[in-house]
Amino acid sequence: MIRPILLTLALISCTNNIEDTSQPAMPADFPTDQYNTAGADNFYRVDAQKSQIQVMVRRGGLMAKLGHDHIVSSNQLQGFIKLDSTAGLCKAAFFVPLGLMEVDNQLLRDQAQMDTNPSATDIAGTKGNMLKSIEAKLFPFAQIRSSDCSNLLSGDRVAVELELHGVTQQRQLSLDWQQVNSKTLAANGSFSILQSDFGIAAFSIMNGLIRVEDRLDISFQLTATLD
Repeated sequence: MIRPILLTLALISCTNNIEDTSQPAMPADFPTDQYNTAGADNFYRVDAQKSQIQVMVRRGGLMAKLGHDHIVSSNQLQGFIKLDSTAGLCKAAFFVPLGLMEVDNQLLRDQAQMDTNPSATDIAGTKGNMLKSIEAKLFPFAQIRSSDCSNLLSGDRVAVELELHGVTQQRQLSLDWQQVNSKTLAANGSFSILQSDFGIAAFSIMNGLIRVEDRLDISFQLTATLD
């Protein structure tokens, strides 16, 4: 009985074609006039190679043991922080191209001590299903913006706008940050969201016997340098 079920799952989850990931270079509403500022002594640009976002996607349903938890990650974070410590002013904007996110990087799975080993076919199917669920062709970016992140300087929670799937939510985020040197800022933090809050229907099969949990746990490490 289990073998036919597993075959059905494989056909459903792994034969979907991956969505076309072609997309614009940045969101249409991203503040490019500020992003392209050069030579400002308080303008820190994100170093994508030294920054990372990780999203933990957990399986649910009565037959969850037949599925996998997943880690979705990106080293394509882009954006800026404008920070004037003397005046106590801070402004920030970031975005991530969703089509370029990586599913189940093996090193990250090992670090998280995940207890299953999805095949390459499983991973490809998972990415295809993910891009369909979030409608990445229509909404190719996730964005985080803060018009006043001055609380960062005092260690308090920072008010941000989180935009995903065309929906914007107000959040308060806790960040650990440090001035690494005169030219470098580093920050890290974590938070959780519900996909349903952003109008996303979490992927499921067999009437929900195997499904993706609504909650996503997100962590990030960010490095930004003076432009």
